[in-house]
Amino acid sequence: MAKITSVIAASHSPYLFEPVTWWNEMYAWRSQKGGYAEDNPIDDAQTNVEKHARVAAAYDELATVFQESKPDVVVVFGDDQEEQFDSRNQPALAVYVGGAYNGYRTIAYQGIGRRELKPKTDEHWTRVNSAPDLAKSLLQSLMDQGFDPAYMTSLPNEDFGMGHAFMRPLEKLTFGRFDIPVVPVLVNGLYPPQPSAARCVAAAHAIRKAIESWPEHLNVAVLGSGGLWHTPGAKEAYLDEEFDQEILARIESGDIDGLAAYFDAWAPPEHRRSLKCFESFNGDTGMRGGIGSGAGEVRNWIMAAAVADRPAIIVDYVPVYASPCGMGFAYWPMS
Repeated sequence: MAKITSVIAASHSPYLFEPVTWWNEMYAWRSQKGGYAEDNPIDDAQTNVEKHARVAAAYDELATVFQESKPDVVVVFGDDQEEQFDSRNQPALAVYVGGAYNGYRTIAYQGIGRRELKPKTDEHWTRVNSAPDLAKSLLQSLMDQGFDPAYMTSLPNEDFGMGHAFMRPLEKLTFGRFDIPVVPVLVNGLYPPQPSAARCVAAAHAIRKAIESWPEHLNVAVLGSGGLWHTPGAKEAYLDEEFDQEILARIESGDIDGLAAYFDAWAPPEHRRSLKCFESFNGDTGMRGGIGSGAGEVRNWIMAAAVADRPAIIVDYVPVYASPCGMGFAYWPMS
């Protein structure tokens, strides 16, 4: 029987993979374009150096947890940001059931404006093995349990490769080797209408049941990729640390239903409702959704928490105001 040996959740912001000098350059560039709310704090250079070290240390700790769980395969909950899907086809939930795929290891674009793709050299581009038999079993089990996910037998946009939500964390957790097969489960977090957190919890419970019903011996790691609060590229952005702390408190306590209820009921505080950053929540679809933009990736954390279904250990929470993004790192002891 398959066994879930580790469950991890982690941010995947580009700020995790760039030198601290880039943080400062990005802050200056975005400031010129009205990228920050007036009350978004400003860290000095030394504080940014310290925060850069903290996020690196947090990922090192998660990598230790990941490696010690001896995974044979990884199931990753992540979102797609028009890397494979767009408004012509935007599933709420999709499972990749195809063969090995390619993708950028960390950051696909280079420069401050992020308009030019990096060359597909070994430094930036790699191949990732998949686990199609397990993926197809998860897909079928989800359908048997009342869900209707989409599926992908190949990447619609093979030239760009698999989305960053699935690539970046594995660069850290596998020390750049990408030597463990991955089953990507794509969760629409950005473009309304998105699945509710309650629906994500139900789907995660179904996925756990599907994993544990796999008849062969298999150590499975589960990863929730993204978050926490951020609205990348939006004007008048701020970091909602109160939201992040409420999410982390419920994750730490193991209150999965309370976690989902808080997420689904959240609304911007009155004094912030006019900020332009909330325009990014609508995803240009004109339809109603829940929390969107980068903060919508918290759904991936919620699914990881629901798979674990127990209290988590919060490794660190680092508010990076240069982004601004709440960098979170957590894992659930599974033994």
